[in-house]
Amino acid sequence: MKKIFTLLTALVLGATSYAQFASVGIIGSAVPPYDWSVDIDMVTLDGETYAGIVTCLDGAAKFRQDDAWAINWGSTTFPTGLGTQGGADIPVPAGTYLVVFNKTTGAYSFQTSFDVTYKVDVTNYLAANTLAANGIRIGGNFGDFGASVAAGPVASWSPGDANSAMTDEGNNIWSITMSYPVASLGATQLYKFVNGDWGANEGTDAANTIATDSCGVDDGAGNINRTYALMPGTVCYVWDACTACGVSVAENAIANLTVAPNPATDVVNFTFEANNAAVATVTIFDLAGKAVATQTVATSATTTVEMNTTALQAGSYIYNVVAGDKVATGKLIKQ
Repeated sequence: MKKIFTLLTALVLGATSYAQFASVGIIGSAVPPYDWSVDIDMVTLDGETYAGIVTCLDGAAKFRQDDAWAINWGSTTFPTGLGTQGGADIPVPAGTYLVVFNKTTGAYSFQTSFDVTYKVDVTNYLAANTLAANGIRIGGNFGDFGASVAAGPVASWSPGDANSAMTDEGNNIWSITMSYPVASLGATQLYKFVNGDWGANEGTDAANTIATDSCGVDDGAGNINRTYALMPGTVCYVWDACTACGVSVAENAIANLTVAPNPATDVVNFTFEANNAAVATVTIFDLAGKAVATQTVATSATTTVEMNTTALQAGSYIYNVVAGDKVATGKLIKQ
């Protein structure tokens, strides 16, 4: 899971294959420019697993190495298969896919969706509050990104809707798993947990730390929402706080990250432990999920990345820091 999480993070943030690994791409009448003339290079972190997000037309495709036909893989099955050297063209229907290919085994998959599990620990919250009859719910702009559960689509900002109901896992942990279309990878999801309905939800108590501890943003209209840069996996928080309650958040957290000055004017410095990663990437997104600044650097034991924020308009932004299999996301204010 760590390898795929990191690979997808690199893919969304625009990383390219490291120079020491062979270049592998996908080509065909199904993929841009839809005429077998140019490969779409895929991203790799280890020279074995390659990935790319591709918008396809009805047609055919193959994988090949170094933009040449000397080494190529194909098969007759879709959406998954085992490509063989010089094999047949892969039949591909129109759609947007996360394409994953293993150069060693030839295994490939064209994926149209990915899952995110949201969890919340309400132990401390229920010590002073009563659980609503319809349990813990979730509200967010899920409809903007095509989120759905088994029963159907999840409407935006509608915790009272049946598809927004979370499941009691026991030990005061509630969860919900949503599927997203591949096109939503990397988008900034806004959400919050709700006790029953809007009458008791996170981000209303002046003492909460969602915004001040940088796992969410204040929209300036009295609402404080959590943020998540959409990747497959599990995110788990304590109610009204940025404290992680699940291993996915804890094990992927970057150690000793400081962001200063925050609020920023001309520059902001991101300082953190590199966790033996060779490179680190810092990206700043606006609240619509658009990357407005990014920088990749070689790391040391303690790494500092200086980002120039002069060109950014005053307001709130989301930062994303990636070093190896460690990730951190939070809020940045530009004055």
